[in-house]
Amino acid sequence: MDTTTVLEIIKMIDAQISMNNTIISTDSTLMSEDTDAIASESWGLEKLRDHLQSFIEGQLNAAENQSTEQ
Repeated sequence: MDTTTVLEIIKMIDAQISMNNTIISTDSTLMSEDTDAIASESWGLEKLRDHLQSFIEGQLNAAENQSTEQ
């Protein structure tokens, strides 16, 4: 995948995490099981986002290393 696509995916993940946090903090009708499920989803999304972010950082490091070698 190219870095532009990965960055767009990260933005989408961040938007979903933000929506989940808003739902948890504003919807008083949620049962504790529901908030736990939403929080678990956010945790999984955060792990995926962090993994994708490390891909971006690796690409950046590789580009920097390549430019200093020349």
